Amino acid sequence: MIKAGILTLAIGAGIIYVTAARAQSGAPRYEADVSWPKPMPDRWVLGGLGGVCVDAQDHVFILNRQDVIEGDLNGGKLAPPIIEFDPAGNVVNSWGDPKLLDPRLHSCRTDKDNNIWIASAPSGMIQKYSHDGSKMLLQIGKKGTVDSSDGTIKGKPLNSEAAIFFMPSSIFVDPQNGDVYVSDGEGRDSNRRVAVMDRTGKFLRQWLPEGMATVHCLSMANDGL
Repeated sequence: MIKAGILTLAIGAGIIYVTAARAQSGAPRYEADVSWPKPMPDRWVLGGLGGVCVDAQDHVFILNRQDVIEGDLNGGKLAPPIIEFDPAGNVVNSWGDPKLLDPRLHSCRTDKDNNIWIASAPSGMIQKYSHDGSKMLLQIGKKGTVDSSDGTIKGKPLNSEAAIFFMPSSIFVDPQNGDVYVSDGEGRDSNRRVAVMDRTGKFLRQWLPEGMATVHCLSMANDGL
């Protein structure tokens, strides 16, 4: 259990803030900043951390799954689902309605307009929020509706050509045209595709990576082709 003020941000994806130094070879060398982040308010207690993303101001957002049993709170308070830190490691905002978000948050991404995108694997949802979390701007997929033979996570994956998912795991938003790329298939028995929607959530196309059983994450770059 990671308790308030002891957030050693290795958080699955790697240490959040590090200091880079050039090694003699010219390659960067990284050192963990053990003073980051600063103690959090109200004796917050974190559950499992599902993902991390960084906005244009170098603010860091973490996804807190809140999977904490009552006995582990030890007089503390359950931390909110989404927590925003400034570059110095101070909490500057927190938000998230558990009724809208899935408990098992899986990844987040910021777009060129500083909106926050969140993938919730079991629920089958991709959600877009305003930067401060005050408004959900778009939802792709319906909570609890799965792209499977029986509409549940127990069914067989369909990889349908539609904006419906089976364990979506990650998101990338094209900064040029706003297209949304989703790696759909966190588990071995779920979908195994990359689905592409336009900025409104309309399905455009998909592809199934050859020989890949689990499509767990994705990132994209312009290689000039």
